[in-house]
Amino acid sequence: MEQAYAYHQRKRSAPRRDGLSTRGVVLEAAGRVFAERGYVKATNREICERAGVNGAAINYYFGGKEALYEEVLVEAHRQLVSMEDLNAVMDSSGAPSDKLRAFLELAVRAALKAPELWGLPVLLRELASPSSNLPAPLVGSMLPKLDVVRSLVCEVTGLEPGSEKASHATAMLLLPCMFLVLFPEKIQSILLPGFMDKPEALVESMVRYVMGGLSALKASEFASGETS
Repeated sequence: MEQAYAYHQRKRSAPRRDGLSTRGVVLEAAGRVFAERGYVKATNREICERAGVNGAAINYYFGGKEALYEEVLVEAHRQLVSMEDLNAVMDSSGAPSDKLRAFLELAVRAALKAPELWGLPVLLRELASPSSNLPAPLVGSMLPKLDVVRSLVCEVTGLEPGSEKASHATAMLLLPCMFLVLFPEKIQSILLPGFMDKPEALVESMVRYVMGGLSALKASEFASGETS
């Protein structure tokens, strides 16, 4: 609890004349530097030079390079999928199948915009050379999003949110979405020839396969309940 409190109590800065906060400018510059050089080779000096701020800004606003990197990871994940976007899907008035389609459209849009964002190479570098434990702020930002997707799966299937089958079904939904977002375009073009140029067709295909799998899972759950 003390770490979480400290994380939320870090320094905030007033808007600058250009309308941006110094803290936000440092975070943006750090994201680009970490994307290009990785955590080890990135230096506080280069980040501050890119941001056009005093060399003490990282310690002042973030408490050091490691804490800054943790917040960069959180922002990188938010660039690809935000909590606001997920909540908008869940709060829509459509049927569960319509919400699932909206979620897959969100995943495809994220995949299409990902190559333009510094967040993607930052996350890819972290996946390629992960630390022993995922940074707590990143985990803290990912878990609520995972809960939202799990609740969507449960709406579609009728599975209990805390069940093992619900967790497995959620993973089966997320894995192809992660492939779309995280895998390089060259690999996507080999495994999904023509699809990345036709996002509507890709969404339709994903909806068909995902709904087929979730429907089969729902039927098997019902059958096991009937026979038990």
